[in-house]
Amino acid sequence: MAFAQRFFTVSGLTVASRLLGVVREVILIHFLGASVEMDAFTTAFKFPCFFRRFFAEGGFQSIFVPFFTDYYATGKINGSRCFVSRLFSLIFWAMLIVTVLIMVFAKEFTILMAPGFLSDPAKLDLATKFTMVIFPSVLFVALSTVFSGILLARKKFLLYSMGPIFVNVVLIIFLVSGQNLISAGWRISYGVLVAGIFLFFYMYYYVKREGLPCPSLSSVKITSGIKLFLKKLTPILAGAGVAQINVFVGSMFASFLPTGCITYIYCADRFVQLPLAMFGISMGIVLLPEIAEALSKKRATDLKHIQNRSLLFTMRLTLPSVVGLVTLSYYMISLMYGHGKFTNDAVIRTSYVLKIVSLGLPAYVMTKVMSSVLFAQKDSRTPVVAAVVSIVTNILLSLIFIAPLKELGIATANALSSFVNVYVMCRKTHWWSTVEKSQLKSLFKIVLASVVMALCVFVLMLFFAPISKFEEAMFIISACIIGLLTYAISLYALKDSAIKACFNVLRQKGNDVF
Repeated sequence: MAFAQRFFTVSGLTVASRLLGVVREVILIHFLGASVEMDAFTTAFKFPCFFRRFFAEGGFQSIFVPFFTDYYATGKINGSRCFVSRLFSLIFWAMLIVTVLIMVFAKEFTILMAPGFLSDPAKLDLATKFTMVIFPSVLFVALSTVFSGILLARKKFLLYSMGPIFVNVVLIIFLVSGQNLISAGWRISYGVLVAGIFLFFYMYYYVKREGLPCPSLSSVKITSGIKLFLKKLTPILAGAGVAQINVFVGSMFASFLPTGCITYIYCADRFVQLPLAMFGISMGIVLLPEIAEALSKKRATDLKHIQNRSLLFTMRLTLPSVVGLVTLSYYMISLMYGHGKFTNDAVIRTSYVLKIVSLGLPAYVMTKVMSSVLFAQKDSRTPVVAAVVSIVTNILLSLIFIAPLKELGIATANALSSFVNVYVMCRKTHWWSTVEKSQLKSLFKIVLASVVMALCVFVLMLFFAPISKFEEAMFIISACIIGLLTYAISLYALKDSAIKACFNVLRQKGNDVF
């Protein structure tokens, strides 16, 4: 029960953060639409996103949390403070050098990211300028993850998860302010820089307030502890880097497509990021301290059982999300982005991309959960091998599909390669040999209930055709509520153990009240 509470704490606050992110994107798309400026900002924003996903969403933390937990659990408070200070200093100087190099060679870096922009000098120039404004935020994001890792290791999930919420608030403030002074692309670029600085000071303040070991800047000293940390981090860095190459591949191929295609992919990806963060990333975050604590106390924990239980738990939530995103894609995109400079043609094309990308969501979530468990078992080779195979598959499929399908081809290649990633991890770890029959039966019930939910939503779409934005909103809300109720009732009718347990808890609480 405590595990579920921590999951829903992180997941709930992540939902709040991502919903604010949707509000931010709605405002941005309203001002820019599928334009040259939007394509330029999206490209400039890719690399900072890579660092955020690597540091803040599991890669770095999967090694840092066990290390810090081990120091702290054995009562080595001074040792933990010394360790985080040396690591903090190493990250500071390394990221400072990277930031200076990117600032000096911003144009070359932009061409590397989007070679197709060479045919559009105005777009290339704008993307280069946005990169020079945005990229320094990477330094602060990287440093803030040391503080956030300390909070995460001590299970301060509330404080950890509130940071991204405040970041989105800062970005929204920048977007709606100064509309008569500079364009939305410039406003959001400066907002990204300020938000990164804000996040750093937010994390620093709460680590100090909670009385936890707080890092300080010093000269770089590579001790045996830091060497061991870097040794364990290197394969994870490689794995995360290879995984993020999939993002860069999509960006590079999309840069050769007509203006707007990058924006269609970006907008669709923002929708998929919400359930991915809620279920995949949140589960990975919650699993880290659980496994780290178990390993530090040398408990004989069955990690395969934890993995299978976690995968089943997330699939109960992920599959209905896929149904909702696929069936309601047009209405969701129309409601959120179908105004201002975002035309109806852009809505239609983005909705098609969203349908395809959503189909890869189960694989994205499984990858997050399985990687967390594998890293905890000190198996960094398997995720790296799987990621390499996935990226090669993505490149080949993109080359095949991009000409006939354009942005849909990039989305298709990305979704298929994500399933290849999962397949390779399953094959390398012989995962299917650890799955019990009861778990397979539960998975079948989840799939069947999701199909029933999809049929229910399709029937609703046959009888209702919303016209105004208000009607679209009411239809989406109604379809989601009815669909989820259908899904829950179907699982209950199929005697799914988890849903029956939830109903029993609700029934017990009702009896206690009355």
